[in-house]
Amino acid sequence: MGLSQRKRERLSAFLGELPVAAAVKLFAALEGDRDAGGEGLPHNALLDDLRRKLRERGAAPVRRPSAKRTFFEPFEDFFVSVRSGKKRQAQIARTSLDPIWRVMMTDPALTEAAMAAAALDDAYRSGGETKQLERSLFLAAEAGLARLFTRVKETEATRASLVETLGGEAALADFEEIRDLMEAAEALRTLRIVVPSHSPSLSEEQIYDLRQLFLSVYEQSPSIASYLLLALKGRLEAPWRALGVYYHLARSADERLTPARETVMALPESLFEDLEGIARALEKAGAGALEVQSAKARLGWFIDYAEGLARQAQKAGDNVVLNRIEACRDIAGEAHARFVEQALRALRAALPVRAARGSSRLAAPRPDYAAPVAPGVIDDAKSAVALLNDAPADARRLGSDPGLSEKVLADACAYAGTYANDLVAEIRAAEGADRAAAKRLLEQSLSIVEPLLKSDEAGLIRDRAAAAAVTV
Repeated sequence: MGLSQRKRERLSAFLGELPVAAAVKLFAALEGDRDAGGEGLPHNALLDDLRRKLRERGAAPVRRPSAKRTFFEPFEDFFVSVRSGKKRQAQIARTSLDPIWRVMMTDPALTEAAMAAAALDDAYRSGGETKQLERSLFLAAEAGLARLFTRVKETEATRASLVETLGGEAALADFEEIRDLMEAAEALRTLRIVVPSHSPSLSEEQIYDLRQLFLSVYEQSPSIASYLLLALKGRLEAPWRALGVYYHLARSADERLTPARETVMALPESLFEDLEGIARALEKAGAGALEVQSAKARLGWFIDYAEGLARQAQKAGDNVVLNRIEACRDIAGEAHARFVEQALRALRAALPVRAARGSSRLAAPRPDYAAPVAPGVIDDAKSAVALLNDAPADARRLGSDPGLSEKVLADACAYAGTYANDLVAEIRAAEGADRAAAKRLLEQSLSIVEPLLKSDEAGLIRDRAAAAAVTV
């Protein structure tokens, strides 16, 4: 089940308002329904939002153990909820997990893995010993995946059938990456102990343990060692904090790291792929119709990401990295300028006008209280107001001249005040149903533009409107 961007954001806002106890119960219910094969809800989207919001409130949900969760757990730092563009290393879409698991539980090549998963689930339910069963699952899965992909390579028809079963080429690429990561499962589990989830920074002891783990894995497989570093993007509190780990390793006096320099470089390159990808997405969004809410969210994420990387680079005195960040900021800054102009149009779209009555051609358009405004237009306008209010500060954070944003914001404030005051005049002039409609439009408009008005201006406008409403 797909969700539009607008519905996704509304749902996210609703989930954020739930009491913790209710959110925890909903999380458990959704997980149970998904694991039972329920198809009527966007389970992954709902669970992702709930998980994030519960963590923000210090109430991370206790996840029920299952064979499926145990199998995917070592790789979850590579899972992404939304993936646009081409498949990238160490990015596995959550939407690929369910079809991958179905194949693993039904394909003849993985019969032993399916039996091991069933035995493990039985042990979880009964409270029995599970360590050996977990190990058996991974051993059976590794052998079964090798058989499956050997068969896939033999004929194009077999490959095409698997692509269809999984739901596309991207899911097959994710499946192949998980197959490749099977030999890294133990190292990734060790990393989870060395670096707890959402760590804000690493101590010297953790850096030492991480370096030892990296070197140990590198001796066996440089490609797996690179995955170990890329997993840090998902383990640390923010992905850009991983750049500090790169500097620790790249500038270490440990001679054993010398041959691993190229592998270590995979980490900053991946971070820059993230930043450049967000910048290009902003550029593309700025060239089309504005999705106000998603534009604001993407812009905020880019600014935080760029600032986070810049802080790490400044500490290390790395001007090369700082120059790359500035190049990305230039792209995002141009997109932001377009967003600001489009946001003003989104605001105006929620404040309907009609031609002024009378013979004067110089009369300004008047508020049109007879024109209905769609709820989506209102929501967009509210997001546009938030974007406009933040625009000068965001421009500065992007290293852009805030002058344009300040001018557009000033125009928006003036337009909002004029429109609201014109509506007071409409209320005074109208009667009966027309007056009631004008009053409703005023409240609707103030709900949108109030952040643009001076601190006491909205209250004064409401007082004037109340007085106008009793005028005979």
